[in-house]
Amino acid sequence: MARPFAIVRFYLGRLGRPGAVGVALIIASLVYDSGVVQPRKGQLAEQLQRNVQVQRAAAEQRARVEHNNADAGGQPALAPAVAAALGRLFDAAAKAGLELDQGEYRLTEVKEAHLRRYQLSLPVSGSYPEIRAFLARALNADPALALNAIQLRRDRIESPDLETMLSFTLYLEMGA
Repeated sequence: MARPFAIVRFYLGRLGRPGAVGVALIIASLVYDSGVVQPRKGQLAEQLQRNVQVQRAAAEQRARVEHNNADAGGQPALAPAVAAALGRLFDAAAKAGLELDQGEYRLTEVKEAHLRRYQLSLPVSGSYPEIRAFLARALNADPALALNAIQLRRDRIESPDLETMLSFTLYLEMGA
């Protein structure tokens, strides 16, 4: 029994104090690795696997919600706030005697500001007073609506009608 301890003492004596401290640190690190680090590696792998499963489930849930919210045309259904704002915009056009036959609509999200931007590009034909009345009504009816750009074009100088491209942005909260 004394023989193994004598061998250890012999080699530790040859290493000196710094060597003995180094051997002790190596042994302590091996014990720590097997007792703490290795079990936590297994726990980490299990947690990563659970995270992947949760992400897949969330993606499937989002896909189901988008599919359920899709209307007959295959486009996502409009949020109530967007539908109400577009209704006010179309009302303003009708009161001004203009028709909004077509337009380009694009939804973007600004995550840092927690808001959505609904960008509208609308071609409009009409007289200058009609277009001006439409803009005044639309901007007064909805404080979240901003006019970004307006392009006016007239085919002939004597023509009373203008070909106009209006660019609006509708600002909405993230949940709206």
